[in-house]
Amino acid sequence: MPDVALLIDWENVYYTLRQHTTGPLPSSLAILQAILKKAAEFGPVRVKLAIFGQEVAMQDETLLMALEFTGMEPIPVAQRMSGRLLKGRSDAVLITRAMKLLYKDRPDIEVWFIVSGDRDLNALCKALKDEDKKVYLVAGDLSLANELRESPHLRDDVFLLEDLIPEARWTRGGLRADDTQFGKEERRPDEPVLARGAARPRRGGRGGGGGRAVRTPPVVPAVVPTGSPESEKEQRRLAVLLLDQLVATHASSMARGDFVRSVVPLSQKEASSVLEERIDAAIEQHHILAKFEGRTRAKAKQLISPNLSSALVAETYFHFVRLLRRINTVTKDTKRVPVVEAVLDPLSRADQPGGIARGRTQRRVLLETLFNIAEERGAIQSESVQRDGREITMCWLVDDHPLVVYARQPAAAIAHLFNFVSTTRAHGDRAEWVNAALFAELLSRVEGDALESNIRSAVERGIMKPEDHGKKAGFVVTRDHPEVRTILGEFGGLNGDAAERAVATATAPDADDEGEDEDEPIAAPATTATGATAAVAPAVPRKRTRRGSRGGRRRGGRGRTKPTAAGTGTEAAD
Repeated sequence: MPDVALLIDWENVYYTLRQHTTGPLPSSLAILQAILKKAAEFGPVRVKLAIFGQEVAMQDETLLMALEFTGMEPIPVAQRMSGRLLKGRSDAVLITRAMKLLYKDRPDIEVWFIVSGDRDLNALCKALKDEDKKVYLVAGDLSLANELRESPHLRDDVFLLEDLIPEARWTRGGLRADDTQFGKEERRPDEPVLARGAARPRRGGRGGGGGRAVRTPPVVPAVVPTGSPESEKEQRRLAVLLLDQLVATHASSMARGDFVRSVVPLSQKEASSVLEERIDAAIEQHHILAKFEGRTRAKAKQLISPNLSSALVAETYFHFVRLLRRINTVTKDTKRVPVVEAVLDPLSRADQPGGIARGRTQRRVLLETLFNIAEERGAIQSESVQRDGREITMCWLVDDHPLVVYARQPAAAIAHLFNFVSTTRAHGDRAEWVNAALFAELLSRVEGDALESNIRSAVERGIMKPEDHGKKAGFVVTRDHPEVRTILGEFGGLNGDAAERAVATATAPDADDEGEDEDEPIAAPATTATGATAAVAPAVPRKRTRRGSRGGRRRGGRGRTKPTAAGTGTEAAD
């Protein structure tokens, strides 16, 4: 029997199961064994490769163990991406490995099993057929690209995942309009209407029969949106994309070229140009701050960061954090919650003081847009379930995602509330002051019963302080607080520096205390002549520069002869 090569695009398999099944997913080991069993029917499988992204590996902790158990070579995609963008990168790696095997390493392999249904593999199938190889595809019925479905001469047969994994609860429900496979479920004119759950007949063999499928309109990937670059929706998407990259790298800004490459695969030049247009529009509309460092004027080296003073950016981030924190709150007692009933409806009922989204309808559209963006970036996972004869979408958070970690910061909701209100300040209100009633209106559905304790904790930590304006109770934010700075741009504090800076600020010595007595209560540590606290070991002053000393020792001077906390004089310290 001829040797067989098995190349698996695991992203395609994983997201096909996620989008077109209900209930729990089959284990990775069961899926791999089913595919391997089908390939082994045509001969000994000599090459076994599985390409996957780090995002999926984080979601499925058993994947690497399953690959090792089945003897497959794991090929991780280095860059952390999510959703459809990661699938495009996996396709490029799969094609590259296949070409290397075909023309260099294993040209003797006669049978090729390609587990993917993406249109990018059309050229790979043709290259294999030009070398007189047998090519078999394994893909989901609704995720098989029309280019592959309509070209039977490029492959010998197609095996559906629905047939290989019958234990999965496959569904034929319609897809969302923003899904990459939307429109592909339309049947051919000569194809009979199938019952729900029935598999479509395969079109196998060279010159397979059947009428030509009706070509559906081309589907534009999510990274190449159809809206104008200046549109509100595209600018909100860009703001979330930039926030995702900055909090993931713990950076306050990043080079423009690095940002484009981290969002769009290098192979998608059209998508790169589209993203560049949106960045130019954001800079012109002052939603993104851009600057050059040094003498360089290269566009790719331009440092970009979100302009949190922009009303659109402030409103986007505020509602984005509300959305994630709402899901985090309601999923504490349950693993997943309904999207509409438990998340979108409650959040859209809250009235906001101003902003771009006016009225409940506009706020609902904004929240739905942010939910789709968060799902696309991999911060939110969702699946459809059947309840009482209707389909309900359930959702939950991905714990280790950078955006989720950012939204879970204790000061995230409060800091963004102050920033959002400051961008919509009117009627002569102070930019740093927020009416106490807004906390209950905008955050009560987000924080739940923990709102009062969160407010009290924020006051105790110094993030804000109570202040009344006439008869109105409210709070004033401390903009210089390390936690506030971390949330509003200094994302380096997300790795733990914010807490350390807060402690350092609280215990920093004051220059005015240099000559005061040492006999003070422990609650307010006294400072020695060198500026160190009384609780610090005597060796610490040696590492500090004494204030006022220039060139050598100074015999006299204020406070030089006072005993230190350890009972030694200045001479002993010297």
